[in-house]
Amino acid sequence: MQSIGKGMSLRWLLAASFINSFAFGFIWPLTSVYLYNELYQTLVTIGWVMMANAVGQAIGSIISGRLFDQFKPYRLIQFGVITMIILQIAFILWHGWPTYAIILTLVGFFGGWLTASINAYGTQVRSHDGRFVFNMLYFMSNFGMVFSTALVGPIYPFGITWLFVLALILYVVLFFIVHSKFRINLGSYKREQQSSKVTLPKWNLLLVYSSILGLVVLWISYAQWQGNLSVYMNSVLKLPLWQYSMLWTINGALIAVIQLGMNALNLSANRRSMFVQIFLGIVMFGLSFLVLPFSRHFTGFALAMVITTIGEATAFPMIPALVNELTPLSLKGRYQGLSAAAPSVGRAVGPLAGGFIIQQQGYSTLFYAAAALTFVAFVGVLLSIVLGYRHTVRYEES
Repeated sequence: MQSIGKGMSLRWLLAASFINSFAFGFIWPLTSVYLYNELYQTLVTIGWVMMANAVGQAIGSIISGRLFDQFKPYRLIQFGVITMIILQIAFILWHGWPTYAIILTLVGFFGGWLTASINAYGTQVRSHDGRFVFNMLYFMSNFGMVFSTALVGPIYPFGITWLFVLALILYVVLFFIVHSKFRINLGSYKREQQSSKVTLPKWNLLLVYSSILGLVVLWISYAQWQGNLSVYMNSVLKLPLWQYSMLWTINGALIAVIQLGMNALNLSANRRSMFVQIFLGIVMFGLSFLVLPFSRHFTGFALAMVITTIGEATAFPMIPALVNELTPLSLKGRYQGLSAAAPSVGRAVGPLAGGFIIQQQGYSTLFYAAAALTFVAFVGVLLSIVLGYRHTVRYEES
């Protein structure tokens, strides 16, 4: 019996996810533009900086996930929030070159730490089905991003320091939420973890790793939106910065609509729907990159973002939900840490690889390569699920 008493409150977990995303959204969206226009760094250098940030996120996610299974989760998430508060103060005081890059790497590490902790806490919610929980976590994370990205464009002209001040305030709020609402009883969970060494069945292990690897590949493509595309729109096509910021507002708002619609229709209630969301979402995600080579104005980029968001909102939250279903209670932190690290690994490789392709072949080649990479991810995930799922042991039945 995998029970841990009352478990985690979904309401406060979603509030933490929202605030964490809201705060982090003041830091990353303008990183490429700030490094390029204000600190006068090349695209390759920007790629290395973003890679360091993303590698930090990946390592932070993995370590936090593993520690979740072994130590007090409350202490882990509390430590992560306190460190992020300190780092925002450091950002306010020092945001020139190269201190900005160094602090950004540390912010990445503890941002990944917090994301993995929040996802792992999601496995401890007992009041709702796991697929619903991860849908809502994804929704709230992006809902927070809607607010921050909408504010970044108007606030940035007054100075990047103000963005760090707002992030600092939000992390202080998050600290008080964690301090008062994240002390949950994990007694039986710890007894199971200590009583026997649990191993993941062979087919479960195959599906978990193939799904996480597929998510890494998708994020290598997605990272082009978050990095190189901002430079392309602002510095190559001479489109105003607010238009790039608006794309992320569209992204967050549309994710909110899609996620609320799916939850209202209870589409996450069965596995067939989960697999349809994964497969269809990946296909839609790949198609969006075929629109970008022909986009020269905001309308084209907005259309591509809408298609991207449909794919993202349906496929991305279902992968950690699938991982949750295929992992026992005492290993959930470890594999949710890996799941949370997957986007960071993609963000680590994506900007650097994208910058290299742009310098050698141009932006159009980059967009076609991203579409091809997404197709590879689709084939890999499809084959692993079709061939292996029926052999797996399911730990989250519904």
